[in-house]
Amino acid sequence: MDRPVNYEGKTVLVTGGSRGIGLATARRFLGLGANVTIGGRDDDRLERAAADLGEGGRVATVAADISTVEGCRATVTAAVVAFGGVDVLVTNAGGYESAPPDEVTEDLWDRTIDAHLKGTFFCIQAALPSLRASHGCVVAMVSDAGLFGLPGGWAAYCAAKGGIVNLIRQLAIDLAPDIRLNCVAPGPVGTEHVFEELAAGRYGGVDPGDDPAKALGDTVPLRRLITPEEVADAVVYVAGAESMTGSVLGLDGGSTAGLP
Repeated sequence: MDRPVNYEGKTVLVTGGSRGIGLATARRFLGLGANVTIGGRDDDRLERAAADLGEGGRVATVAADISTVEGCRATVTAAVVAFGGVDVLVTNAGGYESAPPDEVTEDLWDRTIDAHLKGTFFCIQAALPSLRASHGCVVAMVSDAGLFGLPGGWAAYCAAKGGIVNLIRQLAIDLAPDIRLNCVAPGPVGTEHVFEELAAGRYGGVDPGDDPAKALGDTVPLRRLITPEEVADAVVYVAGAESMTGSVLGLDGGSTAGLP
């Protein structure tokens, strides 16, 4: 990761780009010369993120809901209109809710699957003409929850993230050699959103106690949270690794190696 690709003049679309991992990823690509479009659902948050990023005319925003096909298409269209195409698509949008299996509602299930699995596929589908033209790539944000189960009632989230992993593997075959597709799979990341979910009791299996960061970090062998900037570095690395397609890069503090 010490020799990143120069993205001068390239165009990057980051869904879920207004905060956390998405915002850190947008900032990293901007620092390497790219034009970046960030997507999200909240206009005010997108406006604040764009102001935070700065960089003159190299940042565009689009407010749309990628849990719908219409929202996916609108998001990609906005990036193409703003900068002429898409060289790198980072599918990062989505939230998470936990519930015991007998309490999972149809609405929770659909909300989770649509925001993650459906949104990932239809954003990729909408971007295919641009990605084929640029011989571009997709980096799908998954999770260690896409590779194994978690305590605390994560059935819908694990199903969604695991679905993305195999979706990307399949599309890597279908779309080779023109387009590369890979996954980045973080473990617990110290973002504002994660701490909001912990405080609201929607992050199952972890008691935040008096020190939420320590409580969550202690669930992995490295005994610390991953930072958004570390995930952003991994995304940039994967996007520039021209020998990689259909792969999953773990960034999980050792969670997939075993319990601490």
